[in-house]
Amino acid sequence: MDRKIEKKWLPLKKVIPIIMICLLIIFLGFQVISRSGTTRLRVDPSRITMSEVKYGEFQEYYPFDGTVIPLTSVYLDVEQGGRVEEIFVEGGKPIQKGDLILRFSNTTLQTNLINTENSLLENLDRQRNTQLQLAKDKLTRKEALLNLTYETIKLEKQYKRYSVLNVEKIGISEEDYETLSDQLEYKKAQMEFQKERNKQEDLIGDEQLAQAKKAIERINLSLDLLTKQIESLNVKAPISGYLSSISAEIGQNIIPGQRIGQIDILDKFKIRAGVDQYYNSKVTVGVKGRFTLDNKSYGVEVTKIYPEVINNLFTVDMAFSGEVPDGIKRGQTLTVELSFGEPGQSLMVNKGGFYQQTGGRWVYMISGDGRSAYRADIRLGRQNPRYFEVLEGLKAGDMVITSGYDTFKEADELVFEDAVKLKE
Repeated sequence: MDRKIEKKWLPLKKVIPIIMICLLIIFLGFQVISRSGTTRLRVDPSRITMSEVKYGEFQEYYPFDGTVIPLTSVYLDVEQGGRVEEIFVEGGKPIQKGDLILRFSNTTLQTNLINTENSLLENLDRQRNTQLQLAKDKLTRKEALLNLTYETIKLEKQYKRYSVLNVEKIGISEEDYETLSDQLEYKKAQMEFQKERNKQEDLIGDEQLAQAKKAIERINLSLDLLTKQIESLNVKAPISGYLSSISAEIGQNIIPGQRIGQIDILDKFKIRAGVDQYYNSKVTVGVKGRFTLDNKSYGVEVTKIYPEVINNLFTVDMAFSGEVPDGIKRGQTLTVELSFGEPGQSLMVNKGGFYQQTGGRWVYMISGDGRSAYRADIRLGRQNPRYFEVLEGLKAGDMVITSGYDTFKEADELVFEDAVKLKE
């Protein structure tokens, strides 16, 4: 009878060491394989800047230089243009509303004014002649109607008289009687026709006069406009203030719309500045900021944002909120810090040249023994002039290289010639 042969299994105490040895061999093999594609670069640690990642109070703000300008300015733009004949006030002088600044000459405008005046006179003369002729025609029509009325009344009386008396007794034939009746009806019809004609002629005359009146009104409007244009050749101050500049010379020809000067009111000021377009979505009307002058802090608030972006900058106007510094002057430069949000605790790292090469996607992190640095993926958030906010990839106490990476050729690992000393 056959016997069943039982398989012999190794004891568990012997199996575990074998498994551990196999795993170690696999791990070491993986390390060898993975390191075979790693690029290393030897660097001098004295030529790099290292910074410690730390946890502390962080606030996003943006500093920039702004220029003090008058709160109210009125620009002097030429309306009609022409040749500069006289300049009465130089730039840099105070001026009162209505003061004459300069005078232009414009032969085209002056010729147009003369022609328009002549046209107005001709139309007025034509209107007077039309009114006289219409008045004469009206009198003639009234006289014709009056004659017809008289003849009709005369025939009516004669007809009534013949109708009452016996025609045979007064010696009138039947034919003459009928003729008289026909004449009466004809005169009545003539009279009604004359009335209707007079009515229609009056309407036509009124329309002619209305058209002539409108033509004169149009000419008067043109004349008023030309007169104002002629008056605008004498450039006067629209407000009282300070004539900051005047860009015109005697004999110079200036085109319509050209800006020749600016009048400022120097009792109130605002700040105008160019802001990096990176902050376009963050800067809104009402955002507050501060600046320091003579060791004292003052508040400002964004009041207007200009949409145009020029050389990566957009322009904002800011008003002083609260106290205004004494002795502030037009053209003065102030360094303003706009704050975005409230301060809070965040993980942060110093700003540096590394951002230009990595875009904030990775950094070189110093190894624990201080002998090398390796690439570490990170994610950055907000920023201010000193720090980046760290969202992922680093922890407090980590040391990273924050200077520029342009000489590292994106190596996977940097090997230091001398170990760097790390904080304990």
